[in-house]
Amino acid sequence: MEKQIIFKIIKSHQTEYLDPIKVVAGDHLKLGDYASESKWKDWIWAENSQNQAGWVPVQLVDFSKDKLSGFILEDFDAHELNIEVGELVTRLKSINGWSLVIKLNDNSKGWIPNENMEVN
Repeated sequence: MEKQIIFKIIKSHQTEYLDPIKVVAGDHLKLGDYASESKWKDWIWAENSQNQAGWVPVQLVDFSKDKLSGFILEDFDAHELNIEVGELVTRLKSINGWSLVIKLNDNSKGWIPNENMEVN
């Protein structure tokens, strides 16, 4: 059994998006701009058929020829975690400067910037 690495939150994070995009593999997306910050350059603004919008990793998109639309390659939920300094999390995956984590105190799951945590 693989040992779970515990991370400590060193900077709090609050989500800006109350209704984040959720998609399942094969869903069609309308695509917008890439993130303007260089550290988030591989995220693109996307909208699903239910008019939910949010940031999606470019690696998960099969782009159309005109790059204005595409299909999501795997299930993705852009829910961000509200988290405070000192809380502990485990990481499920990391992509483009963000990690999908589980908070140890309540098992809530969501995305936070990698820069907000360090190995405990």
